[in-house]
Amino acid sequence: MKPAFSIIFFTVGSGAGLGLLALAALLDLAQAGGVASPALWRSALLGLVLVAAGLASSTLHLANPRNAWRSLARVRTSWLSREAALSLALFPAAGLYIALEARGVAGAGRMLLALLTVLLSWGVLVCTAMIYASLKPIRQWHTLWTPVNYVLLGHWSGALLLAATAGAYGAAPPWLLMAAGGLGAIALAAKLAYWTAVGRGAPTTLAHAIGVDRGVRGPGASPAAQARLLDVGHSGGTFLTGEFLFVLARRHATLLRAVALVFGFALPLALLIAGLAGWHGVLALAACCMMGLLVERWLFFAEAKHTVRLFHGDART
Repeated sequence: MKPAFSIIFFTVGSGAGLGLLALAALLDLAQAGGVASPALWRSALLGLVLVAAGLASSTLHLANPRNAWRSLARVRTSWLSREAALSLALFPAAGLYIALEARGVAGAGRMLLALLTVLLSWGVLVCTAMIYASLKPIRQWHTLWTPVNYVLLGHWSGALLLAATAGAYGAAPPWLLMAAGGLGAIALAAKLAYWTAVGRGAPTTLAHAIGVDRGVRGPGASPAAQARLLDVGHSGGTFLTGEFLFVLARRHATLLRAVALVFGFALPLALLIAGLAGWHGVLALAACCMMGLLVERWLFFAEAKHTVRLFHGDART
């Protein structure tokens, strides 16, 4: 698939924002000690800003961004519509929660809004992931590991931003840094498991795509005929060849995976364990993580192979 930077920024930026928003509200619900109230509401506000920026960027790849409102038209059947609907519900709920937290208003109302913010943040994050995981024609996306990775990576990057904000407005308690490191380790394990599962998965062939895996047998005892492509049906480039026939060399994929692992996981985790002092350092780790995740998400799109490629010359996807 041809990666679109607007979608890459959307999934990484809004993922971090949703993870940050959910974690900040969860800490408020748990009444966790050591994290000052100013840090919590500022973290939640930063998360909401990241979500808004991500959603705005997601419209840039549309031929006519003014039609973005149509994404709400199929809530019953479309994960994209569900994502849009939950996002619209998230902003007033999270905005009111942040306002109450900033003013120091306590009580059941704020706790209810905090819980609603957590649930809506998780809902939007899962819906975003399911937009891709629900696509059967793309084997690399149609797996349970896709939503698992989206949720974990959003919370890993969000946890680093939360720790940085907590340090800037008070102090980041050691348990918060340990929890962030734990999320990073789990997210790394899930990412490696995703790559392993995709690499070991059975490729899709033309015969499988049209439902004749065992060939087609004619009358009598003639051997089964195997499906093969006779003609691609065009002599020049088309929309399909431009969008779905993007080719990434294996050597480049290996190098980019290494970059994603080092910047997105290894370096932030190593420096976090080393006890990097000061919120400036943790903020730098969060920026490093986000850079690595941008590469990871670019690979997520670039390595995906749509079944339509089989009808344009590819032997398997």
